[in-house]
Amino acid sequence: MITYKIAGLGEVLWDVYQDAKYLGGAPANFALHAQRLGAEGIIISRVGDDLLGKELLALLNKWGVKTEAIQIDPHKPTGTVHVKLDVKGVPTFTCSQDVAFDYLEFDEKLKMLLPQLDAVLYGTLIQRNSVARKTVQRALNELKDVLVVFDVNFREVSSETKAIVSESLRKTDILKINETELQMLQEIFDGTSQPPGDFLERLLEEFSLRLVCLTLGENGCYCQSSSERYYSPGFRIQPVDTTGAGDAFIAAFVISYLQAQPLPRAMEFANAVGALVAGRNGAVPPYTRQDIDQFLQKDWKRNVDKQFEKYWN
Repeated sequence: MITYKIAGLGEVLWDVYQDAKYLGGAPANFALHAQRLGAEGIIISRVGDDLLGKELLALLNKWGVKTEAIQIDPHKPTGTVHVKLDVKGVPTFTCSQDVAFDYLEFDEKLKMLLPQLDAVLYGTLIQRNSVARKTVQRALNELKDVLVVFDVNFREVSSETKAIVSESLRKTDILKINETELQMLQEIFDGTSQPPGDFLERLLEEFSLRLVCLTLGENGCYCQSSSERYYSPGFRIQPVDTTGAGDAFIAAFVISYLQAQPLPRAMEFANAVGALVAGRNGAVPPYTRQDIDQFLQKDWKRNVDKQFEKYWN
């Protein structure tokens, strides 16, 4: 069986809750979930030469994750995000500024790693600083025969956002967004007057995307390509902490996609992994493939988006 090399290119940091902290950052979470699912997960990022950075690297080493592609910044601190959960386990985030990952460099280790990858995911937060943005865009230009996933994961919107998103989409195979991010993209690209499906078709054509994957939270997910449209209902669970559920979803989806699984099967599997993670604490809680198989064997009630046909057909 093939062991895929799957990288998260971007921020690695600590998610700080009121009474605990967990390793976080969407690209890092993605890579860690890929590793949980049997791939070789690789984090390409930068941490500070401080206690938080040392703790982060020690935890990753404990989990068996290779840290060679994580740079150490002698001047800037390790990134943090303060997380608050509402009664449904839905988080809000406050990100630290001017931290180590903002200064990710294109070094020799990164250059040597890129040709080895099967898939890479990146987002917008890592591109808020011009130094890291140049590194990300250069890395994307270097990739050949690698599945490129853009998880927009908006945390900050500025006057440069449209240019950053446009440049990124031109180098992307799969766009992963949630409903809020879809609305934000429609506003950025003056597409608020278009039905969502028509707007996504516009993105597919304009930027030559293979696929758009829209996560719908508890209601599952929707995928659209130039020739296919599928909806997969969500699993009716009792959420505990939805932080990282989207990262788990896209990691599971990417592995299924690399395995050439049919889209509906890939979506069902990704929904299951996302739901399992949302039922536990932290963005990357412990779980095994056996846990997922047992989850899928249960007779779950499903959450169906009742407005789905109105919006997409």
